[in-house]
Amino acid sequence: MIKKLFSIIRFFVISVSWTLFWIGLTQQAVFRIWNFNFLSDRQWRYLSTFWKANGVIKGASDYFLFIALFLIVFLWIWWGRKLLKVQYFKLFLKPFESFSKHQINKYLDEGKHVVVKNLVVGEKLTLDDLINEKIKEEDEANKNTVKESENLRAGVVKKISENKKS
Repeated sequence: MIKKLFSIIRFFVISVSWTLFWIGLTQQAVFRIWNFNFLSDRQWRYLSTFWKANGVIKGASDYFLFIALFLIVFLWIWWGRKLLKVQYFKLFLKPFESFSKHQINKYLDEGKHVVVKNLVVGEKLTLDDLINEKIKEEDEANKNTVKESENLRAGVVKKISENKKS
């Protein structure tokens, strides 16, 4: 329900904004080019009397005026449909998204190079040597945890036996 309400409000806001912009733009263009104000009732009455008096279109400029008057409506509808399909929230967030992608790519590219002066050259180890080394490290870590758990158990047993004696 709310989504439908928002889509209706969006439709009216975009349609009214586009219509006002389009009327203002085309009115100024037609008036500057052909000195014809299509928002004026007087201008349309003058054109009507011209046609009723068997007026003749004399030049290319007059043809272009009539073509422009017909195209104004069709272009208004066509561009209005295009503007209704645009996702303005994504368009608004596009600069932030591109900046974020730029920053991420910048730091990702830094990790791909190797600084040679920080490399340590040592003896070459085989895979078996690496595995044995890892096993020794794990055994030492496990011995420490086993010793700690044995000490903890012994301490708990000692406390229990002391509590039973007292």
